[in-house]
Amino acid sequence: MRDQTNTTLWTVRRAALRLWALLLAVGALSCQPFDAWLDVKRDRADVLPETLLDLQALLDNTLVFNQGYPLLGQVSADHLVVPDDRLNAISPAERNAYVWAKDVYEGAAAGEFANPYVKIGYGNVVLERLGAAVRTAADRAQADHLQGQALFLRAFSTYQLSQLFCPPYDPATADREAGLQLRMSPDPNVAVPRSTVQQTYEQLLQDAQTAADLLPVRPLYPTRASRGAAQALLAKVYLVMGAYAEALHYAELALGGTAATLLDYQADLVQPTSTFRFPAFSVEKPHPEILFYAEGSPLSTTNPNAGAAFVEPGLYASYEDDDLRKHLFFRTHANGRAEVVGRYTGTSNAFAGIALNELYLIRAECLARLGEVPRALEALNGLLQHRYRAGTYTPRSSADPDLALQWILTERRKELAFTGQLRWEDLRRLNREPDRALSLERRANGMTYQLPPNDPRYVFPLPDLEIQLSGIAQNPR
Repeated sequence: MRDQTNTTLWTVRRAALRLWALLLAVGALSCQPFDAWLDVKRDRADVLPETLLDLQALLDNTLVFNQGYPLLGQVSADHLVVPDDRLNAISPAERNAYVWAKDVYEGAAAGEFANPYVKIGYGNVVLERLGAAVRTAADRAQADHLQGQALFLRAFSTYQLSQLFCPPYDPATADREAGLQLRMSPDPNVAVPRSTVQQTYEQLLQDAQTAADLLPVRPLYPTRASRGAAQALLAKVYLVMGAYAEALHYAELALGGTAATLLDYQADLVQPTSTFRFPAFSVEKPHPEILFYAEGSPLSTTNPNAGAAFVEPGLYASYEDDDLRKHLFFRTHANGRAEVVGRYTGTSNAFAGIALNELYLIRAECLARLGEVPRALEALNGLLQHRYRAGTYTPRSSADPDLALQWILTERRKELAFTGQLRWEDLRRLNREPDRALSLERRANGMTYQLPPNDPRYVFPLPDLEIQLSGIAQNPR
């Protein structure tokens, strides 16, 4: 099996060489617009992706599809503290996101907006060229897998954009509120108006569902999408929509079909004395919990090497001493400040993909909200017994659905504290529940800043350049 895997890797890499000039021309994706890619595409007919192998090589470009996902929501959430002496050293976008300023980008390029659209554009290239690449009946199965991968990546990127640039989903207003520009063509010259929030969610659900139908149960590499990853994405989407029965359905489908397993935090794979605690990601020996591997954008505030931000003290204090997450996720300094070091990437980059721990918590939350408290706590306890020192965890037990739900949401905050921008997503959706809505407040440079529940600043502004070029409406902030 190892020889077969290595042979496949070499074959794909060899195909990728045919596209090398193309990818070099647009390697700096966070800085280059997608139309630059198309200009090269038109000028370099010799590197057009023509075969299924070419298209797979395009999708296997990890610099495009497995890196650079948005993290500014994490900066705006309530898990980080940026001291005054560090605040002016971070980028204007991070500083403005941290204090919930109305103008975040100050006219500069916005990678949080551009990067996902670049991924969508690449995916659309694959979808457009699939028909021409299928030449025999035997090609059909591989083409289906490629279509599934491209649709998953488009849906995953659309989801990330929706959590920053769309209002939180509300079924009462979703058909009237402004959503995303839904780009279905690789041609950036096609004018695309903003959809509604309802249309945005319908499109990403359609893409994710079709992907789940087409993708294999087991991906060859965790950097590729699988059926379980698509089902997990559906669970995530339905969760933020408040459709708990549907979210539970897809979470259980994903849990039942994946080869991923929960990692015992006392296992040899975990190295408490190493800098980043978990092993660096490898396609040959991936983290056992990961369904889809992705990294967030490189921000100063989320990079422990930069020393720009620290863990909010209340969050750090919420971990018990026997909770291994307290020692694996964080390290403390002599001044008592804690910073994030333990990520499923095994590096300073934030993990922004999908892993089994999130699915356990989606399942637990949905069961509690649907009144199935024993099963909800079974899911919660099943996760937490892998997170405490041996013999120290006391399983949670209660017949009270409200108490069970509060336990689950608390553990979700602790378990997924610095995964992607999940905390920001949770703040947005929980604002719909008056007893769970939070008013955020922070002090910076002698000023007090506040973010009340359901404030317009829970939606990020669109970049000025996008407004100028497309004429679409700006988000009120």
